[in-house]
This record gives sequence, C-alpha cells and structure tokens, in this order.
Amino acid sequence: MQDPEIAFSHWTRWAERTSLKGIRHPGVYMLAHFDAAPAGRANSQAEQIIYIGETCKSLRRRWRQLNRSAFEGKSGHSGGTTYRQVFGGQGDNLYVAAFPVERLDEEIRSLFIRYVERKLIWEFARKWGTAPKCNRK
Repeated sequence: MQDPEIAFSHWTRWAERTSLKGIRHPGVYMLAHFDAAPAGRANSQAEQIIYIGETCKSLRRRWRQLNRSAFEGKSGHSGGTTYRQVFGGQGDNLYVAAFPVERLDEEIRSLFIRYVERKLIWEFARKWGTAPKCNRK
C-alpha cells in the first residue's frame, strides 16, 4: 500500500473555512497568521504557522470546537485555548489550510492522520527550532 500524497488546500481565511472542500472528512489542518495569504497550496514550512492539528472525526466539527475555545473562551480544544491565551482571541489575520483524508480504510486512517500531524510538527520544529506557538502537547 502506498501512502496518500500529503497535499493541503490553499490558505483560506478562518471566517471562510467552510468553503474548503472535504471538511466533512477527518484530516490534518494548519493555522497561520498572514497579512495576505501566499498563493498556491499551503505547506508546513511557513514560519507564520501557529498550529498544526488533526482530527479523526470531521474537520468541520473540530474547527467548530477550536472556534469556541479560541474566540468564545469555552473548553473543548486545547489548541484553541492556547490560541486565546497567546493571541487574545483576535482572529482577523487567521488562515487555515486543510488536508482531508478520504481514501484510506477506517481501520488505518486514524494512524495515518496522527502520523502526518506529528511529522509536520517535527519538520516545522526542525526548521524553526521550536514547535508552532499553539502546539504545546
């Protein structure tokens, strides 16, 4: 079996996140702060990345939890809680990119998703000397 290609969407404003394709599927996502998003597909090496996360449920559902924690101060997403602590709940320049994982069998999909998240955090830390600001686990 060959691993699926790790291909993220383009960067999309947080407020427009529901326009991204595949968000009813599980997957990996990245958050970043930009004045203007770079063109093309997102990659995990941008210094502006502040969080890399995963979900084995739906991206849409996980983002709802993140939004509640980051912008409403409610529990449910540790990265969202950290975002609120670090950035004060301001999200005007917040962007998201998604990598929905659709084609793997359910029995192994969660293993692949968790692997990709940790791989990307490691690659980011190797390049920048630290994990993204809101990745504290």
